[in-house]
Amino acid sequence: MSATAAISALCDQPGRQLREALLNHTKGNSRTAYSIRADSMLYGDLVRHYLQWCAGLLTRMEEAGAARPAAQAAVGCLLEHCAAYFKDSARWPSVPHLDHPLRFLMPACYAMRAAQRVNSLFQPDLVAVDFTEPNEFAMEVLGQATVEQISHHKNADFKSLAPITEDPPADLEPLHHRSFLHAAQRARLAKARAAKPKPPKISPSAPPSVAPPAESVNRDTALTLSWSLDLMDTRITLERTNSPPGSGYGGGSPYFSRESFLDLHRGHRYRLLEIGFVSGVSYAGLNLPPRETRKESVGEWKIQVRGGAATLVLTGDNGGADYYRLEKASRDAVKLDGRDRAWAAL
Repeated sequence: MSATAAISALCDQPGRQLREALLNHTKGNSRTAYSIRADSMLYGDLVRHYLQWCAGLLTRMEEAGAARPAAQAAVGCLLEHCAAYFKDSARWPSVPHLDHPLRFLMPACYAMRAAQRVNSLFQPDLVAVDFTEPNEFAMEVLGQATVEQISHHKNADFKSLAPITEDPPADLEPLHHRSFLHAAQRARLAKARAAKPKPPKISPSAPPSVAPPAESVNRDTALTLSWSLDLMDTRITLERTNSPPGSGYGGGSPYFSRESFLDLHRGHRYRLLEIGFVSGVSYAGLNLPPRETRKESVGEWKIQVRGGAATLVLTGDNGGADYYRLEKASRDAVKLDGRDRAWAAL
């Protein structure tokens, strides 16, 4: 049975088992987001909805692969790896109190991240779909560490895939897959995430006690996790400049170019590589040999989110720090301080 068929078969059954498994996971894990306790019925329904949505996504990817010959091999690889991951439960991360059938969230999360990876190989996309909300939901229920481990498995399985060039007709449009949430679900989920735990009632005769800190995953936290996963193992081109046309190499004036690459690695380490190239003409009219300069710096990177605005923070091992305002741009670009920068996987 394929991963799509197995998940669909589970979702055809009553959702009581999924809700009970979610409640058990929430009670047995003190680090579970308070929002799940605030509206456990909603989250129980959304777990089933997430499984159905991921199965539907795989179906749409399969349909897109059948319609576009250049995509058939990549989509075949996607379906094969998703089916293998679904069957090989020993490979799934170990999460306490995450019991059957709630454990199927892990292969569904793998399928979602793998589909996002394969989708990124094509222009236009195979399937037009927004991954932000389902990514946030998976991180909220499974936890950041579990999602990162699943993404590591996905990266290892698909590391040999490269962007695919095809010759599509001018009117080619990607297939569409529905948004993860509809308006009513989105509003109810926002209310649950904004809920705060009630302070415990203290008996007048009992000595006052200190309530444990409330652990809550709000929208800013979800956005931080989403950006961290998206930027991990990617390269951002910070600068790429050249001399004006006609300069250097016979143009009679020096020629120069500068390139700057920011590599964001797993473990939140970064490398900043700056490459300069200069060639020119001597006073005697003779060409001087070209000269290349390279400068490399390393340090830690992290995402800070305040009020819904994300910032990329680079803290160098030498003690310095740089800050870049982050915004979504496109599949192969990200906005830093309002300017589009090329963005690709390492």
